[in-house]
Formats: sequence, C-alpha cells, structure tokens
Amino acid sequence: METELLSLDDITRILRISRVTAQRWCRDRRLPAAKIGKSYRIRREDLDRWYEGKLLDHTMAEH
Repeated sequence: METELLSLDDITRILRISRVTAQRWCRDRRLPAAKIGKSYRIRREDLDRWYEGKLLDHTMAEH
C-alpha cells in the first residue's frame, strides 16, 4: 500500500488555514510533518490521526 504524502498546499486546503499558518505549525511541530528538501510533507494518515485528536480534545474540553 502506497502512503499518500500531502503537500503544504493540500494541508492548507484541507484544514482551511493560510499557508503561513501551515508553515508555522509544521516548523513548530504542531503538525506531524517532515521537511523533505525545502518543503513540508505530511502523511495522510498522520493528518487524519492529528485531526481526530483535536476533535477529541475539543469534545473533552466541553464536558
């Protein structure tokens, strides 16, 4: 099975955040991204897992 690597443009479109925010989150390790050459990449399954964790954190904070 081939791992899908998302680009910074993919991340900004999926999360609906600016490119600057996505770069900062990657650089600050807030997103589980790897720098390959001069670009950040994130595995789709890692982004999905990260997002699910954020949803759980938000749900738990409400209760």
